Amino acid sequence: MYNKTVKYVTLLVVGVLLLGCGGAKVIRYINPSANFSYVKKVAILPLNNLSDDRYAAERVRNTLTIALLAKRMFDVVDQGEVTKVVGFVFREAGYEEGRAVPVDRETIKMIGERLGVQAVIVGSVDDYSSGYSGGTVLALSLRMLDVSSGIILWEARVTGKGENFWRSILGVGSVERNELTRRIVNTALKTLN
Repeated sequence: MYNKTVKYVTLLVVGVLLLGCGGAKVIRYINPSANFSYVKKVAILPLNNLSDDRYAAERVRNTLTIALLAKRMFDVVDQGEVTKVVGFVFREAGYEEGRAVPVDRETIKMIGERLGVQAVIVGSVDDYSSGYSGGTVLALSLRMLDVSSGIILWEARVTGKGENFWRSILGVGSVERNELTRRIVNTALKTLN
């Protein structure tokens, strides 16, 4: 009986070590007066890319869109429509294309009205790089804003690595970039509960 128990515990520990990616660090905020029941439709605005990976923001935005749709949390406006409306609103306001634009309450309201959404998700990819041991590091910041008031309903910052200490010691490869992106986005969305 003792040998059988030791065997199962050992298998469980090894399994956990092999499957786990580096522990994600999560910081979250939910507005105590937020009522998500009225939010039926959201738009994910183009994310700021503060990383060295040229396509990181689009990769994360695509993954976020798919994850929101899969979880059936909200209806999500098509990215092409969002990009078109955001470009129109920014040009109308006199901003140069390709420049960083501060998104204020009035701009959020205009975008929300044109897209017919109750909330928008804004944010940034703060890091998307290879770590010191070869594993990918992803740091993501997201905020959901009420379009009528501009108030932050939810905010999350999640940082994770595609490799952890035990995976490197055991010689198991790091988690692929797309899988890490999916895990970090899902971790961020879990904080909405």
